[in-house]
Amino acid sequence: MPHINRYTPLADLTAVVLDTETTGLEVANARIVQIGAVRVEQGQIQPAETFLSLVNPGIPIPRTATAVHGIDNAAVQAAPPFATVKARLDDFLGNAVVVGQSIGFDLAILLRETRRIGSHWEPSHFLDTKLLYAVLSGDSREHSLDDLMAKLAVTIDHRHAALSDAWATAEIFIRLIPLLATKGIYTLGEAEARCNAQTGILERQAREGWFDATSVRPEEAWIAGRDRDALARLDPFLYRHRLRHVMKSPALFLPPHTTVEETARQMEAQRRGVVIVGDEKRAQVWGIVSERDLLLALARKGAAAAACRLESIMTESVISLPQEAFLYRALAKMQRAQIRHLAVTDAANRILGTLSVNSLLGERASQAILLGDEVSEANDAADLARARARLPLVARELLNNDVDSIDIARVLSFELRELIGRASVLAERTMKNAGAGRPPVPYALQLLGSGGRGEALLAAEQNIALVYESEDGAGVIQQWYSRFGEHLTQIVQESGVSRADSVDVRNPAWIGSLASWRERMHEWRQQPSHWPTAFAARIFDGHLAYGNAELDAEFHRVVREETRRNRALGMAIAQSALEYKRPAAEETEVDLKRSGLMPITAAMRALAVYHGIAAISTPERLAALGSVGAIGSAERDRLDDVQSRLLGWLIRQQIDDFEADRHPSKTLNIQNLSTLERESLQSCFEQIRMLPTMVRAGLGIRSS
Repeated sequence: MPHINRYTPLADLTAVVLDTETTGLEVANARIVQIGAVRVEQGQIQPAETFLSLVNPGIPIPRTATAVHGIDNAAVQAAPPFATVKARLDDFLGNAVVVGQSIGFDLAILLRETRRIGSHWEPSHFLDTKLLYAVLSGDSREHSLDDLMAKLAVTIDHRHAALSDAWATAEIFIRLIPLLATKGIYTLGEAEARCNAQTGILERQAREGWFDATSVRPEEAWIAGRDRDALARLDPFLYRHRLRHVMKSPALFLPPHTTVEETARQMEAQRRGVVIVGDEKRAQVWGIVSERDLLLALARKGAAAAACRLESIMTESVISLPQEAFLYRALAKMQRAQIRHLAVTDAANRILGTLSVNSLLGERASQAILLGDEVSEANDAADLARARARLPLVARELLNNDVDSIDIARVLSFELRELIGRASVLAERTMKNAGAGRPPVPYALQLLGSGGRGEALLAAEQNIALVYESEDGAGVIQQWYSRFGEHLTQIVQESGVSRADSVDVRNPAWIGSLASWRERMHEWRQQPSHWPTAFAARIFDGHLAYGNAELDAEFHRVVREETRRNRALGMAIAQSALEYKRPAAEETEVDLKRSGLMPITAAMRALAVYHGIAAISTPERLAALGSVGAIGSAERDRLDDVQSRLLGWLIRQQIDDFEADRHPSKTLNIQNLSTLERESLQSCFEQIRMLPTMVRAGLGIRSS
């Protein structure tokens, strides 16, 4: 069975669709009487691969349960106990993704049955068709299996039989995959994140004791019995998901002359707790009104409040955050501003939706929340430096709570981009105070390298490029941005981000108009050997840190247009992978970035550029390259695992360095690893050694 991870496309999944029949619906007391399952491979049901077994529950089956599924005490008298059935079920499941309708109930029952026999089991990945449909429809109501069968034209012969219900759910799941793709949901990780954001449904399920992995690891909730105590200090949900996963969308817009009575009617009909006062089509916003504002108006004016207009009770200051911001950012901003709702905007600052503090599953605080707030409010480089000093604490906090190393790197990268963005605001302020005025034309500031890819560690460096909108025959615009670049570089350096071995905007080669960048890309395409490839290749990893989003998108389009399908360029970009030398087995210290992460990054960057793939992060490039057939699915999964392991070791090493008051190193002390970890490290190096062959094949170069 192929390895499955969060980057596996939904259409490529190996899944087992499962259903149980039980003695009742109370999780604490219910016992399993039947298990049915069917396998799905790459979007197709496998009719020959099914699982069906009665289970002797060891207790009498209530008549009310028999009336539903038809299984009585006589039917299970000779059936095997759960302990016997579990061994067969484990073999059937393998490492497949577990799918089901209201699967949280089935998992809760299975985990309790497993605990009763003194065994251990945890599903690594699972999906609920009920939640997937909620993601697709935007409908927060819970739909039954019968509802989804009707909506998706699925029919079966017999309901409330485990195998029949599993088969129906499999048919629903298969129909949902292409529909989810129309919403931009292609991978297992994207589906899991969007399902986990259905907080209303999940909270109801959690209250009834259903299995919920959005905040609690299975062994914490079901084996050690600590329930949610492990999250007293931190909720990883806030660091893994962005506002777009949780926001109510679209936002409810109403004109300012709308009455309180009509507003209440609209809010109830559309299940909204807040209204944006404005004109959505014209992108005009005048204020915001919440349910609390309506209640205050009624308390103050009584029945007369019903005829009041929104403009008389609205709050004119509308606080917002971009949809790509992490949830902990929103919580910090709402806590500081003492508000319960904020607006969520797109790249053009148009309001897409709204977010309530209730959507964040309660109020929590942590080092990362404090960090996010301090960066946003920094007034000088010293403020940024104090905020940045929290990063090791953030990383340790996330690591201690078993957040995956790739997710930790994403948080560190997001904060680095936010720091660069805030530094840009401060640099603009410095220019204005010096009499140079505001920026002469729109610009986009790119964070390159690991920070752009979302793979930054604690020892981040300045890798910044700048593109501005128009041509500049007289050099006035270039001069303004050169001075701006001097201020920006100084602020960022004083905040603690090193300039060593990096690219920054004090260098004229990294500032220019869109047209000049096009010329540079064209020149590099023609003569890749004339460029300092190790530096120049980072332009393909650029992520907007500050500035105009439309210009940023056009810049990336130009870069892809000028560089795709060029084998010589691909070979130049992949140089560190093609020249890879595996560290000797007897070495006690290894530069894990140079000997591990960089070759993988270079190889996937080169193949992505050659194939015109827009993805920037290495995991996303691996997934996309696997989808277009540039690399094999097995290679994709192995390299994804290698990168995750290498990042984990380096993050732990750098945290230890900080806590020992050492400069964070890229060198891993192998002697600090366990025997198993050393063997794993050598296996990682062996996988990386295969990169040259993979790159040449992906570039269409036949081996001689």
